[in-house]
Amino acid sequence: MKRKSDSIATHRWKGKREAEEVDEPEIQPLWPSFADLPSPITTNILLRLPITSVLICKCVCKSWHTIISDPHFAKLHFKNAPTDVMVRTNDKKHVSRTLHLLQFQPENFRGHSECICDYICDNICEPNCQGHMKLEAKFKLPLRDPKMVLDKMLEAKNGGRKRSYIACKPRDDKFAVVNSCKGLLCLCDPIDRDTLVVRNPITGEFIRLPETRKILRGTCDSGFGYHEKTREFKVIRVYDNYAQDPANAKKWLSNGRVAEMLTLGNGTWKSVGVGIVPSDLRFPTSVNGALHWLCPFSAGTEKLIVRFSFELERFETFPCPLCQDNIHGLSELRNISMGELEGRLYLCGIFDYDHINLWLMKKYGVRDSWTMVYNIDMMTAQRWPFGFYRPIKSFNNGAAILMYHSLNCLIYHEHGGCGFNLFYVSGTQVKFEAFAHIPSLIPLKVAMKGDVEVHNVHSR
Repeated sequence: MKRKSDSIATHRWKGKREAEEVDEPEIQPLWPSFADLPSPITTNILLRLPITSVLICKCVCKSWHTIISDPHFAKLHFKNAPTDVMVRTNDKKHVSRTLHLLQFQPENFRGHSECICDYICDNICEPNCQGHMKLEAKFKLPLRDPKMVLDKMLEAKNGGRKRSYIACKPRDDKFAVVNSCKGLLCLCDPIDRDTLVVRNPITGEFIRLPETRKILRGTCDSGFGYHEKTREFKVIRVYDNYAQDPANAKKWLSNGRVAEMLTLGNGTWKSVGVGIVPSDLRFPTSVNGALHWLCPFSAGTEKLIVRFSFELERFETFPCPLCQDNIHGLSELRNISMGELEGRLYLCGIFDYDHINLWLMKKYGVRDSWTMVYNIDMMTAQRWPFGFYRPIKSFNNGAAILMYHSLNCLIYHEHGGCGFNLFYVSGTQVKFEAFAHIPSLIPLKVAMKGDVEVHNVHSR
């Protein structure tokens, strides 16, 4: 006779197992965990981590998520955040929505005393590849017109053509980067350079700038900056205004230069006095409550730098360290770059055809405070490449410097040495752009005054 499943033996086995479970002591951790730390200590530890590590820690547990999501934590972290490097492929025929954040340390570049060719790659190098850095931290740019893209996807789906990707066209969807300021990026149309979006690449948040009146205008010269006294972000754009010729309806006449300013959170563009500001303003740089541009095609070095004061709301000329004797024609002016290093304005260029000079303005607004901190002899055994140099990041109070070069590479150089290291982006045949950026976790609603409509690239 077969024994039933509810037999006496079965009940005895179940009873024995239940007794063992009751008598088994509760498992206790053998050592303290992070959860036992007081919140101020945990916060202090998280504040010391780089931005990519903080984003990972945000997903570990609810308590860490709460700490990191606090706007006060974001402000404290940004206060001590180092300047990192943003890299983006730049191809006229394709739309690149991906930004790569590179967090460099000097040891990433050392190990060679002569010119070498290393790579910044996207996991394509061999495991034993020496001298390369991976493009791991990736952040997305928004779509120019998401509704149009989604409509095209639905149209393709209804037509029986299923797409697992978003089809973008450079004319409709591509952004160009105007400049970075206080953890935010200002993006513009790559053709007419009209400012369109301000975005935080780390959080994915962005706001669309209000449109202006429909008029015929030329290419915009723009810049994005921060006014320390009022704690407001501002966008400046300058363009040539055109009016229709009364005598000939098919002809348009120049109406002069027009300048407009937008305070983020205000929602309205404001006209400001433009004065005599040349066209083709380059390298917008926000320092000391003002926006600065380089005017490479201006007549003479006295007008090489133009400044817009947020406090006075007007354009002004700015003292320049260069003398007319140092300039050898227009081609040299095209190889001059401007930006910010260590909170100071810098100028960098090739002069006398064989030296790379880098000046820092030690005391803002004082011409005599321009100091040449680098004078690199290009005619060494390694033969520095001729072209355009743009310093991005300095290490150890100026002991070493990282520069972007027009030959589509990054160059690392230590002060006092004659050698340098070249780093290329591997796995792509297109050009790339690199610029300095301080990552920020501060929400746009907190960073800006007034009522702003905030979007997010991660929203469905």
